[in-house]
Amino acid sequence: LILQWDAVYTAAGLASNYLKSFPGYDFNEWFESLVGPLLTLLIQSGNSMNHMLPILRRRIIWLISCNAQQVPVSSSHNPLELISTSLSHNDICLRLTAVEAMETLLPYCEDSPQLLHSITHSSIAALYQLTNDCVEVDSRSSCLGLLSTLISFVGVLGGSLSNDVLNTIVTPLPSIWENSIEQNLLLKRNVLNIISSVATLVGPDQASLLYPIALPMLNESFGKEENVFLVEEALRMWLVFLRLSNGYNGSLGALFTRAATLSKDLEHVIILMRITEYYIMHGGASFLNDHAQTIQEVLCNLVGEVRPRGLAYVALVIEALLRSYPTEGGSLLFQCGLVKRFLEACAANYWEKDDCEPDRVIVLYLTALARILLSNLRMLSNILPVVSSSGEVFGEEQLVSMYISKFQVAGNGAHGLLFQKLWAILLSSFVPPCEVSPVINNYALSRSKEIFSGIFSYILRNVNADGSNLLSYDVGYDGEEEDIIDTGADRYELLLQETSKKDAMATLCFKDFLSSKLCNLPNVLGHDAYQQFLQMIGNDTMAELERLMGSN
Repeated sequence: LILQWDAVYTAAGLASNYLKSFPGYDFNEWFESLVGPLLTLLIQSGNSMNHMLPILRRRIIWLISCNAQQVPVSSSHNPLELISTSLSHNDICLRLTAVEAMETLLPYCEDSPQLLHSITHSSIAALYQLTNDCVEVDSRSSCLGLLSTLISFVGVLGGSLSNDVLNTIVTPLPSIWENSIEQNLLLKRNVLNIISSVATLVGPDQASLLYPIALPMLNESFGKEENVFLVEEALRMWLVFLRLSNGYNGSLGALFTRAATLSKDLEHVIILMRITEYYIMHGGASFLNDHAQTIQEVLCNLVGEVRPRGLAYVALVIEALLRSYPTEGGSLLFQCGLVKRFLEACAANYWEKDDCEPDRVIVLYLTALARILLSNLRMLSNILPVVSSSGEVFGEEQLVSMYISKFQVAGNGAHGLLFQKLWAILLSSFVPPCEVSPVINNYALSRSKEIFSGIFSYILRNVNADGSNLLSYDVGYDGEEEDIIDTGADRYELLLQETSKKDAMATLCFKDFLSSKLCNLPNVLGHDAYQQFLQMIGNDTMAELERLMGSN
C-alpha cells in the first residue's frame, strides 16, 4: 500500500503542471484534506512506525515542492514548519528533500512573514548541521544556498534577527571558508552570498561589523587565480558593502587597487563601473588622491575596448569624475591619454570611417570633452588637431561642427537635456570674447545662425534657469543586474542627487551666461562685424532670444 501511495504521489508531482489544467484537481484542497494531515502524522511519528514510512515522508515533501504555487502556506497544518522540522530529522535524504522544498516555498511566504520568522532560528542551526553531515559538495552547497535565501527573505519581508541568531549565522563562516579546498572550493561562493545577505539584513548601521570577516575574503577572491570563479559573487558583495557604508572607509577603499586587474576582464564591466562610480561620489577627494592611478588604469583598459552598451557604464565613472572634479578629472584623463582617445573616436565618426563608434558613444565622448573644456578652455591647443594616417585633419572647426550636428542626438534619454545644456554652454564659450582661439571664434560666428536659433533658443525654452528639470546621467539596469540593485539603491539615488546639486554647469543660469556674452559682443566685434552678425542670425532670431532672456 505504501508503495502504491508513493507511486501516486510521484505521478502527481511529475504531472503537476498538467494536472493544474483539470478543473477537478485542486492541490490546495488535497493538501488540507489528506496530504497535510498525513505529513503531520508521519513527521510526528518519527521512526516508531513501519520502516517503509520514510519513503512517504520524502515523497510528500517532494510533492509539496512540485506544487509550491498551490500550497496553502498559512494552512493550519503549517507546511513550512513541517518542512523546517524535517531539516533536523535523522534521515539525511529527508533533510535534503526538505532543503529543496523550502527553497521553492519561500517565495510564497510574502503574506505570512510571521511563519517565516518562527522557523528561521531552528532552520539556521539545522542547515549548518546538515552541511557538516553531508559529503557531496552539491548537497552542502544547497544547504548553504538555502541559508542565504532564508536570510534574504527575512529582510525582504521586513523582519530582523537577534544578535544571537546573527552570531550563529556568521561564526561558522570563516571556518567554512578556510576549509573549502579541492572539491569543496565552490562553497566559498555560498559563504560570500551569506555574508551579503547578512549585510543587507542588518543595514548600514551594522554592516561595517562584518568588515573583519568580509574584506579579507573579498581580497582573497580577487587575488588568487584559483578563486577566479568567485569574482562575480565577490563583486556583488563588494557593491553591497560599499552602498551600505556610512562614510568613506580606508579599509574598504584599499580594495579598489584590485580594480585595475579586474577591468581587464570585460565580463565584469557593468558592476565594476557601478562600484567605481560609487567610490568617486562617496569617497570624493580622499578617494581620488589615493586611487587616481588605478582609475586611470581602469578607464584605459575599457575605453575603446568595450561595446557601446559597456561604454555607457564606463561613462558613469567619467561623468561622476568630471561632474564633481572637472579640472582635476580632466587633467587625470588627459595625462593617461584618454582625452586623445575621445578625440580620435570623434574624428573617425566625423570622417565616417567604417569602424567608427556609433553616435550614442560619440555623444558620451563629446559630453566628457565639454566638461573638460569648460573647466580649462586652454586645453584645446594641447589636444587638437587630430591627424589621420591618410592626412585628414580634425581640428577646432570640425569639433564645433560635431557639437552642432550631434545636438539633437545628445537629447536622447532622460539625461539628454543635461547633455544639451553642457554643449550649449561650451558653444557659447566659443563666441567672442574667447581668447583661446581666433579660429574657433570665427568658425562659431560663421555658424551662428544654427547655434543661436537652433541650440541656444532650444535651451532657453526648455531648461529651467536653475537647472532643476535636468536629470543626471544614468544607465537603465538590465536583467543581469536585477539581483544586486535593490541593496542600497535608495542610498545611491540620494548620493547621486547630492552630487548633482553641486554640478556647477548643470546649475549655471544659461540665460545670464548668454546675456553677458551678447552684451559684450558689439564692443568685441566692432560695429560693422556686429551688424554682419545680426544679419546672419536674423532679426527674428535675435528678437526671440531677447524675449527668452527677458522672461522668467
